[in-house]
Amino acid sequence: MRMQLAKANPQKVDLPVVKLGEHEDVTEEATWSSLKRAVSRVCNLQAHDGHWPADYGGLLFILPGLITTLYVTGALNTVLSLEHKKEMLRYIYNHQNEDGGWGMHIEGHSTMIGSSLNYVALRLLGEGPNGGDGAIEKGRNWILDHGGATFAPSWGKFWLLVLGAYDWSGTNPVPPELWLLPYHLPFHPGSAYFLRHCTHACV
Repeated sequence: MRMQLAKANPQKVDLPVVKLGEHEDVTEEATWSSLKRAVSRVCNLQAHDGHWPADYGGLLFILPGLITTLYVTGALNTVLSLEHKKEMLRYIYNHQNEDGGWGMHIEGHSTMIGSSLNYVALRLLGEGPNGGDGAIEKGRNWILDHGGATFAPSWGKFWLLVLGAYDWSGTNPVPPELWLLPYHLPFHPGSAYFLRHCTHACV
């Protein structure tokens, strides 16, 4: 993606790379040269509409959330074409571990949240209980052999709650009033690491 954007947005800044010796002082000229090179590179990666596209691949708990949301809102078949669904199925199957489960990310060992969410996503996309040449059964067996989906952490349980596959009494409450607290408090949801902030805001 970066190479494509760099070709589409060539920048005409020919500044040398500044390399300082171990005992050399940082000069204003070296600082400005480095800054101009950095700004040029950032502009080089900007899309035509002004945003900076970035790959957010690898996390195996994002796609199941999208699929669940589309299913619950009744938009799954409206938004996703048959080809989209096929590619989503292929992506999920390709990242299934040999033991039958799925991890938090594409290189991770099997976890309950990754396994339960991806198993549910496959079923919501229309796969039957024995689909995927036995892959669904392997996934289901991994989940059952490790205690069941109730052993998923709170975010995994949340998606099961939304589907009606888990009871609300089985998870810790997340009072929305937390957002009304002063922002400077260390436990304010908005002061959390951005990924946690984004993923838990919907809960």
